[in-house]
Amino acid sequence: MTKQHGIRYLYAGQRGGPRVSFGPSWIALLTEVDTASIVTGLQVGAVQGCLMALVALALTVPLFFVHEVAGSMGPASGMGMGGAVRKLFGVKTATAFTFLMSLSDVVGYAAQYAGIALALRIMGLPVVPGLLAALLATVAIARRSGSWHLRAALLVLSMFLVGTVIASAVGSSTLLVHSCTSGGPRLGAQFFFMLAALAGATISPWSIAFHSGARRIRTETRALRTEVLAGSMASQAIIAMAIITGVALGGTLSLGNLADALRPLGHMAPYVLGAGFIGGSLLALAAISMSSTWRIIGVLGARRGAAVVELTPVIEGGAAIALVIIAGNPINLMMDLMVAVTLILLPQLYLLGRVASEEIMGQHRLSGFRALAYWLSSAFIALSGALAVTMTVNYPTLTAWLPAL
Repeated sequence: MTKQHGIRYLYAGQRGGPRVSFGPSWIALLTEVDTASIVTGLQVGAVQGCLMALVALALTVPLFFVHEVAGSMGPASGMGMGGAVRKLFGVKTATAFTFLMSLSDVVGYAAQYAGIALALRIMGLPVVPGLLAALLATVAIARRSGSWHLRAALLVLSMFLVGTVIASAVGSSTLLVHSCTSGGPRLGAQFFFMLAALAGATISPWSIAFHSGARRIRTETRALRTEVLAGSMASQAIIAMAIITGVALGGTLSLGNLADALRPLGHMAPYVLGAGFIGGSLLALAAISMSSTWRIIGVLGARRGAAVVELTPVIEGGAAIALVIIAGNPINLMMDLMVAVTLILLPQLYLLGRVASEEIMGQHRLSGFRALAYWLSSAFIALSGALAVTMTVNYPTLTAWLPAL
C-alpha cells in the first residue's frame, strides 16, 4: 500500500482539515444494530435460548467481510454504490437498482418506525403524532445529508445505543445463569424463522448502501479494516447481549415484559428503554435517508433541492408509516421485516461484488482472498436466509419427508 492510495485521516470536513479521526465505518456498523435488530435479538433469545447468542457472534465474520468491501468503495472510487453501478452497467441498470433500493428503503423505514412505535407505547405516548414527528426528522436529516456535524451527532447517538443495551444485559444479570441452563434451540418451523430474522438483523441493505457512500475521502487500508472489525464485533456483541437478555425475560416478547430488562432502574425503566429504542431507530433512519439522497444524486444526476430529492424520503417514509399503522403489532412487524431483508439482500450483494472491480476500485478491487471471503460471506447470509424462509413456509411438508427433524 502506497501513500498515494491511502491518506492518514479517516474523517475530514470539507473545510478546516480533519475534524474527526474515527466514525464512518463505526456508524455504518452500528446502524446494523437498530431497534429492529435488538428486538429481534430479544425475541430470538426469549424463544430459542442462549445458544443463539453464539450464532450471532459467528455472524461477525460475514458481517466484517461484506462491510469491508462496502466501506472500501468510497475511498477507492470516490463514489457510492449507486454511482458505481451506473458507471459499470449504465443508466438503465442503475435506475432499476435505484427502484430496488427504494423498496429496501421502505422496508428499512418501516422497521425503524415500528421501533419508534414500540418505544412510544412503552412510554405511554401517542403513536401517530410521534411517527409523524419522526418522519419530519427523517426529511430534515435527508436535507442535511452532507453535514459533518450531523455525522458527529450520529456517532454520539450510537454510543448511547450501545450503553442502553449493555445496561439491559447488566440489569438482567441475576436471571441469566438460570435462564441459560434451561435448554438450547428447539428445532422446528419457529427456529428457522428466527434464524432468518437473525440473519436479516445482522446485515441490512440500507447499512451497506450507507457505508459505501459515507466515506468519500481516501483512507489507509489498515485503519479502515480495523474500524470495520471493531464495528462488526461491537454490533454482534450487542445482538448477543440482546439475545441473552431475551432469555432472561422468558416466554415471548411483549410490551408487558420489555421494561423488565431494565428493572433495577425502577419507574424510569420504560423511559430509558424507550429513549434507547428511539435513538437506535433515528440512527438507522439517518443512514437510510442519507444513502437514499446520495443514490438519487449519484444515479439520476439530480441536484440537492430538486423535487425528486425532496419528495423521496416523504413518499418512502409515508408508505412505511402506513404499513406500521396497518400492521398494528410493531414487534411482529419487525420480525417479519427482518426475514424479508434476507431476500432483498440478494441482488445488492451480487451488484456490490461486481462493482468492486478494477474499473471502479483500481488496485483495491475485489480479488484473491478478499474475493473468496466476500462471496462466501454473501452466499452464507443470502442462502441461509433463503433456506430459513423456505423451511419456515414448507416445514410441515419437509417433516413428512424428514421425520428426524
